[in-house]
Amino acid sequence: MAATRAVPLGLLLLLGSQAQSRPLPGCPGTYANELARVTSSVRQLESRSRYTFCLRSSAVYECLYFDPTGKMRHRKETATTHGTAFAFRRAKGGQTLLMTNEHVVQWPFVTTAEHKVEGVPAGCKRTSQTVTIVDNEEDSYAQDDVSLQRVVTDAALDVAVLKGPVKVTVIPFSLGQSSALRAGNAVQVRGFPLGAFQALSLGKVTNPREHDTEEGWDHYDFVVDAQLSSGNSGSPVRAVNCRTRRLVLVGIYHAAYREGQSLNVVVGIDDFRELMTTLKPRRLPPGNRLRPTAAERGQLLAGIGNGRITPLIPYGGHTVGLRKVADRLLYDVYSRGFPLLDWRLVVIEDLPAPGFGRIGRLWFGNEQGLRERPFSGLTPDEQLRVTSLVTSLRQHLFRVVQYRQIQLEARRSRSAYERQRALRRQMSREETERKQQMRALVEQAARLAPGSGERGLDVEATQRPAIAPAPAGGADKTRPRPAVKRQPGKPRDL
Repeated sequence: MAATRAVPLGLLLLLGSQAQSRPLPGCPGTYANELARVTSSVRQLESRSRYTFCLRSSAVYECLYFDPTGKMRHRKETATTHGTAFAFRRAKGGQTLLMTNEHVVQWPFVTTAEHKVEGVPAGCKRTSQTVTIVDNEEDSYAQDDVSLQRVVTDAALDVAVLKGPVKVTVIPFSLGQSSALRAGNAVQVRGFPLGAFQALSLGKVTNPREHDTEEGWDHYDFVVDAQLSSGNSGSPVRAVNCRTRRLVLVGIYHAAYREGQSLNVVVGIDDFRELMTTLKPRRLPPGNRLRPTAAERGQLLAGIGNGRITPLIPYGGHTVGLRKVADRLLYDVYSRGFPLLDWRLVVIEDLPAPGFGRIGRLWFGNEQGLRERPFSGLTPDEQLRVTSLVTSLRQHLFRVVQYRQIQLEARRSRSAYERQRALRRQMSREETERKQQMRALVEQAARLAPGSGERGLDVEATQRPAIAPAPAGGADKTRPRPAVKRQPGKPRDL
């Protein structure tokens, strides 16, 4: 892994910023259309440097099955994939930071029809996962493999930063600017196609900017026509700066069009520069961190009361109804048989509180009716699941309302159409998470609903306000109660 010493690794972010030279003839803008524009010294440094590595990402799954006698058995299945990572900074303690794609290093916690893992059946649980540097996909000698640890990941960007004791002396590129790319600019990609060997691929930018919302992603790509394959995931994509004649990092390759020829999409560095330099997740715009307020709660209740808001929304494959009872809001999670069948899996009471509200009582149900459970009576894990679902439900509810409100305007205005389209994409990206939350809630409801032969409560029981328990022995009306001093504080907004 050793390389000829030329430029200190710590000067990565400065490399190219101080170099000055005259603009090159034939450069249409910031970046060159020909890779031959790079200086001979940079070309020689590039040929002697090793800063890209073959990654092996593995996960072990535990699967349940029944043997011929009907007994439940356990077996383990191992899944492995290969990709590329590139070094970009030295860290403390002799560690080096590397970048790759999030999809290379992350495996689903449980395999499902939506989250498939090749060679592993659905319904298996991940018990461990590892990421190591290997020579190539055929490398079976584990003694010299380098284990890596995750530092930060961003699934929407499809990028991940790893660290490990990797010896890298030189990184022959600086950070560029993907927004300055133009169609026709030349790029080069260094990685491990199919995990077989290290290769340098050349190409041109065919589309400099494309919003990528596939597979739950949310970032801007540019498209290149270089010949790339699956093992190239995580490869650095570089262009030649016309002013400095040096290579600069402009993106990281992460996907390709399934039925296209040489249509490869690259995450632009402008989207992940902050994560790369601060090692912190990307700061999302306010619209992606929707937190409904008390004023919006009032508008919602008023809209439900006067009929302006249709009190039904889709959530995680189920229908959720909204009911206004005085200042309370009730969420009715219907069974999949709705509207032909009218019974609730769960009813959640949302009480007014600073912020938007707080969770009150819950009713878990089935065909036999409902059973009331106070939120405080749930286990900590059950409380966490309910709280997470209610937070997500509130956000999704307001996005659905906004989407419906601009429906008519979207037919007349391009800007309104784009706002509606962005909302639809946002809701689509979060649908997998909503389905997972709903599956967990359905399982919880099955445990806490009325049992076989038990008569449950009718829906009317949820309309009645909670009754505070009377003091033990009854209230003493003959003597005045002493005043109770309360510590000032803010009730917790769940």
